[in-house]
Amino acid sequence: MFVAIRVRDIAASAWFYREAFGVPFESGQPPQAHAEVSWRDGAYLHLALFPADPGRTENAEIGFFVDDLESAHARAVAAEAEVVREPRDEPWGRTAAYRDPDGNLVTLTQRPRTLRVAGVDLASGGWAVVVLEESRVMETFRCATFAEALLVDAQVVAVDIPIGILDEGARPADIAARRFVGPRAPSVFTTPVRRVLQTPTYAEARRVALDLTGKSISAQSYALRDRILEVDEYAHEDERVIEVHPEVSFRELGHRPLLSKHRADGLAERRLLLEQAGIDLPASVPRIAEPDLLDATVAAWSARRYALGEALPLPQDHSERVGAIWR
Repeated sequence: MFVAIRVRDIAASAWFYREAFGVPFESGQPPQAHAEVSWRDGAYLHLALFPADPGRTENAEIGFFVDDLESAHARAVAAEAEVVREPRDEPWGRTAAYRDPDGNLVTLTQRPRTLRVAGVDLASGGWAVVVLEESRVMETFRCATFAEALLVDAQVVAVDIPIGILDEGARPADIAARRFVGPRAPSVFTTPVRRVLQTPTYAEARRVALDLTGKSISAQSYALRDRILEVDEYAHEDERVIEVHPEVSFRELGHRPLLSKHRADGLAERRLLLEQAGIDLPASVPRIAEPDLLDATVAAWSARRYALGEALPLPQDHSERVGAIWR
């Protein structure tokens, strides 16, 4: 595609388009200046600045797609572009309009972004990650740390680990989740209070738990202390992160309690539910066991619901991102 714009001062206009809208014009060299802007599938948009013709009265109109309209608008304003229309939602997308120094109309329209989310589940000392684009599995991998999992390009990252650790008492989210999954309630463990998790040894943690709650702490729960503390810290800094629980998500997806994932028919039941939801899972993924792959995928399914505003919290009256198990 080729667009020609007639201007009074080629060098000044080349500077303006470069600074205000990121168009890679080189310094204007009479009698014209050119720029090529990447488009898609190897195509590009070719722009040219030509000297204005005194006999012409009409001005050009040109439009650019941008990834972030608010940032692009701030850039244009900083370059002293005349704002014709502030950013606003239109039937074709969020857009804004400006005039360049020669009165030509320039519009910016935000590209529609494909919904991309991730589900993360503990997997044999690491993390299993499944990335969905709409309902399509785009990426599956195993990583050592949650920080690595957060490097994914995703609007929401749903993780099966407690977020929102209390200083005392039981978490309402854990209590509500056990009620919700019914016969699968033992899969939802009680999250230890913060002081117990911060205790350096298991023996001491058991004593602290007894003093604070009247109950000890299991070795399995204590073994997750570093993971829980790590994720909780990241979740308070990264607004993409939400807490899920695979049994809760599968209960929501299947509208019923499911068979145990430790049985072959339980795994088959879970895979079938995901396929019925339009998610075509790979048969296997290197270094990720089948139960962890299914759990990470249903976590991503809940992440997609959260991104669309469809996810429901446990407990039901919870309104904040942190402190709820989302389904």
